[in-house]
Amino acid sequence: MSHQAGLAIRLLTWPQYLLPKKLLTALAWRLSGCRWRWFHQPFIRVFMSLFPVRLDEAERSEVSDYDCFNDFFTRALKPDARPLPDPSIKLISPSDGTISQLGHLEAGRLLQAKGHDYSAGELLGGEDWAEDFRDGRFITIYLAPSDYHRVHAPCRGRLTGERRIPGELFSVSAATTLGIPRLFARNERMVARFETEFGPVAVVMVAAMMVAGIETVWGGPEDRRPGRAIDTRHPQGVELDRGDELGRFHWGSTVIVLTPPGAPDWRESLAPGRRIRLGQALIDGTSGTQAPSKSA
Repeated sequence: MSHQAGLAIRLLTWPQYLLPKKLLTALAWRLSGCRWRWFHQPFIRVFMSLFPVRLDEAERSEVSDYDCFNDFFTRALKPDARPLPDPSIKLISPSDGTISQLGHLEAGRLLQAKGHDYSAGELLGGEDWAEDFRDGRFITIYLAPSDYHRVHAPCRGRLTGERRIPGELFSVSAATTLGIPRLFARNERMVARFETEFGPVAVVMVAAMMVAGIETVWGGPEDRRPGRAIDTRHPQGVELDRGDELGRFHWGSTVIVLTPPGAPDWRESLAPGRRIRLGQALIDGTSGTQAPSKSA
């Protein structure tokens, strides 16, 4: 990165340290839930004029069908909008978005952007959950405002733990990713750990400024934001098939998937900057790699 480019990124990102991010995010939540039609209907139309939203893919394809902006933002897709690949593809993209980074963890560290990395222990809220991924693989997917904002299971698995981690609410834009060290390990996040045929797989939903919460299918709206300390839970009886809904962002952010050593490598066609859609194959067709089960 040139000196001029680095300076430009610092100028773009340093004001975020000063902004009242949590206050702005709380305000966004209040506004997004407003049910006054004279307010939320024009708001949705302005949003759609700014971002290329594909409302024709949604179950409800008219702006007038939505009760508030959050209802619109967390919209469901038509059943055939994201067909799943052949069953031999055991690992799929959990969301629409753009690949930010992907690859192998190096000594337990993930690449954020050129010149920035962070540890799996920081990301997952402790080395107890990070050790299984020390020499594994990761993929980071950024969800733009226009994207579908529900997140789905990347593979078949049994939920063995959920961890809510408090933190900052920096933006996760491309500029911020380049300019703020350890960004994804600093922001609020929800980590879901699954036992799968590959071994443990983690899905991390990272919050950001204006992201008013992360909701899961096994939790409730009251769990959308973490408390002041890391909260680890072990919900019972939650099993998701490949492509089942896992959770949703109330406004959007980033998803990170971690797989253990021995899991198949990512497809060669996947690369940073490439657009990806929910259900798209992350690996080539395989019967799966059996791995010994470990407790969460």
